[in-house]
Amino acid sequence: MKEFMMKEALVDKRSAALKATLALISEQGFHGTPMSQIAERANIGIGTIYRYFKNKEDLINALYIEVKKRMAEHIFNHSFKDTPVEAQLKQYLIQFIRFSIEHPQELNFTEQYENSPLITEETRAEAMRVLEPLMTLFQRAVEQRLLKAMPIEMLVAMLGGSAIALAKLYLSDQKRLDEHTLEAGVSAIWDLIKK
Repeated sequence: MKEFMMKEALVDKRSAALKATLALISEQGFHGTPMSQIAERANIGIGTIYRYFKNKEDLINALYIEVKKRMAEHIFNHSFKDTPVEAQLKQYLIQFIRFSIEHPQELNFTEQYENSPLITEETRAEAMRVLEPLMTLFQRAVEQRLLKAMPIEMLVAMLGGSAIALAKLYLSDQKRLDEHTLEAGVSAIWDLIKK
């Protein structure tokens, strides 16, 4: 029992470091956030952070994967798997936008670090594994000839960029972008890539 409690405390400290990092980077950016400040915000010793992460870059990469996992869990748990491919892709977009609206710090963080040199190739590969169901769905859409003849990565970038823009619009003025308008926006995004 004591060993279980010690492991749980360690997980809590790691989680606290990740949570503090997310909040601080959202507020101040990567370069404005020293490890000492992360430790202070997480209410843990700086040595404890180095117990879990080799350096700040390692911490950033771990946070990136953590955010991607939470995002994927939200998207995949709120989507309809037994519907046509087009309906599933639209539902994924809606859920991505909702997640982004509900988690603006995560949106800000991933947008800053999506193409950052701080993100390692290993981390990018892990993020792709996390999003494998979405990539599989895109492949099905290609096989069914639903999409324009373009590389999947380009189609995903077009959808992702448009969805992020819509989430930011919603966050900036929630009075003008209701649920009906959100669905209309997703349909317009789909029109960008459909054949």
